[in-house]
Amino acid sequence: MNRTDFIENEKIRVLKLYTSQKHIEGFQSKYKFMEWFINQLNKQDFKCYYCETSIFDIRELMEKEKLKKRKIGHGFRGPILEIDKMNNDLGYRPSNCVLACYYCNNDKSYTLDSEKYKEFFGPTRKLFFDFLIKS
Repeated sequence: MNRTDFIENEKIRVLKLYTSQKHIEGFQSKYKFMEWFINQLNKQDFKCYYCETSIFDIRELMEKEKLKKRKIGHGFRGPILEIDKMNNDLGYRPSNCVLACYYCNNDKSYTLDSEKYKEFFGPTRKLFFDFLIKS
């Protein structure tokens, strides 16, 4: 899938899935939220904020079954970048959110400081993903 098609799919997905009040409280509307999401996707060059791995590489690893997806409800976590609050106390607002791969987002969760996670764990995860890509 090329980047243009990916963005169009993400616009539709974000408007459907990120409409709850908790996600849009700092974004004014689901459309402002979607606009922020797409801008952030481009700003981060389609990479996880923490490990800086491309979502396209992560998808390829999943397709080759080198990474597992997590089944949730009627879908899966893993093949998309997820919104992450850098500081959980500040909620969902543009200045406090980044896009993260499922693996970093799940690992960091609510227990680790965003910048410390990026500094200490992000590079190691990137090394692991690069290893999987080459193997």
